[in-house]
Amino acid sequence: MELNQSAQAQSVVNRLDRLQAAVQAGGPYFDPFVSARAQEDLRAAEERMQLGLDLTVAALVGGTGSGKSTLFNALTELNFADAGELRPTTERATACTWNVNADEMLDYLEVDESRRIEHESILTAGHNYALDGLVLLDLPDHDSVRVGHSHQVSRLIPMVDLLVWVLDPQKYADDVLHQGYLASLKERQDAMVVVLNQIDTIAEEQRPVILADLRKLLDEDGLPNVPILTASALYGQGISQIRDELRQAVSGTSAAAITAAAELDAIAGRLRQNLGATEPEVNESSVSDITEQVMNASGIPAVVESIKSSGGQYRKAALATPEQPANTMVVAIRDAWVAHLRSGMPPLWQDALAGAVTEPNELRRKIGEALHSVSLPRMGRITMWLLALLATVMTVGGIVLAVLGYPYIDMDMRILLGVGGVALGTILIVLSRSIGKMMATREADAYGRKVRKKISAAIAENMVAGPRELLDRHQKAREALDFAPIP
Repeated sequence: MELNQSAQAQSVVNRLDRLQAAVQAGGPYFDPFVSARAQEDLRAAEERMQLGLDLTVAALVGGTGSGKSTLFNALTELNFADAGELRPTTERATACTWNVNADEMLDYLEVDESRRIEHESILTAGHNYALDGLVLLDLPDHDSVRVGHSHQVSRLIPMVDLLVWVLDPQKYADDVLHQGYLASLKERQDAMVVVLNQIDTIAEEQRPVILADLRKLLDEDGLPNVPILTASALYGQGISQIRDELRQAVSGTSAAAITAAAELDAIAGRLRQNLGATEPEVNESSVSDITEQVMNASGIPAVVESIKSSGGQYRKAALATPEQPANTMVVAIRDAWVAHLRSGMPPLWQDALAGAVTEPNELRRKIGEALHSVSLPRMGRITMWLLALLATVMTVGGIVLAVLGYPYIDMDMRILLGVGGVALGTILIVLSRSIGKMMATREADAYGRKVRKKISAAIAENMVAGPRELLDRHQKAREALDFAPIP
């Protein structure tokens, strides 16, 4: 039991922590009314949880003379509650605890310190009955000063694990009991048991009749699942069966934990209405896609191609220049991105995401700055001209040698020199153009990479960074509200 309830308590505490994290992450992007209510409800839930989630609270409730106090003494084996033959009225609640500190709970229920007792004593040594963690209350009689006492019962109901109604044979059919109390507790019938006390005062042959009548009354109250036990607290009859009910309550999920978890679930449900089921995808691929659109709209591919094509020319070629994309194009790119960000998101988050993207005019200016921060390359043509000059020299030299060497060089050698010079010159001309193209391609690619990097940085800063931060907050809030069930 102890491990089980400890796990339950920890589960509820984890829910509270996650809810607080969700409220912090969502911040102003939750509906203001929902957020304010959530914070107020969380404070109330935290106060309730401080009363103790690992307690099992059982309460004996009944009217004057029903024998509640005698039953309390029999269950605790301590003669502590006010009991006697003159039908005394229980004016003050009494509490007994089994190996648990329930001071905050008992303070909340306004149980006087003088009316609290611990079960562990020399009188009960070895009689634990597996009830560690139990808080057993003997509440004031419901039919005495009803206003004050019903207030105490009302404070107890949300955290009670077992409500034990103790009835006596004379007053079990009292309208005040059934109409004023039992009929209003239909939703808690799984945490209730009715004990017909003083069974020893009823003749054996009359007991089935009275029990059948009581069953009929409970059914009419809408409590068909509430078990009926019989007992004689004075003579110890039926005490073991009542202890069985207490043990079952101790071994089950704490009502305080269930109540706190239900309250936290309700808070989470209201917060979830302000969140989307998931977040739109925002990653490096998104930045790359937008960058590509801006590059195309700015004419960068044409600029890169013009740089490459100028490489094989000896004269200086006019290069294409990048242009700021048209305002309508920037608006179109931005609108498409904002529509993607808003997809599936609640209204407040949609507005925040749209506001986190730089406005079109400023975005266009930032893109222009990125474009103009990269200078067009200066095409070096010295190597090409040197190779061309060398080709000319070799061609002319071969021809000159072939002509001027007539008296000294035979015909075959002259032909070889002439043809060789022309061939080598041609090769050098082709090589110079190839080198020019290669150098231009390298410059063009380097320019394209630099421009892409600058534009990508501008896009990341002005279109992605703000929304990504908001979506991270949305994801934290959404995941914080994904509760695991109470064990």
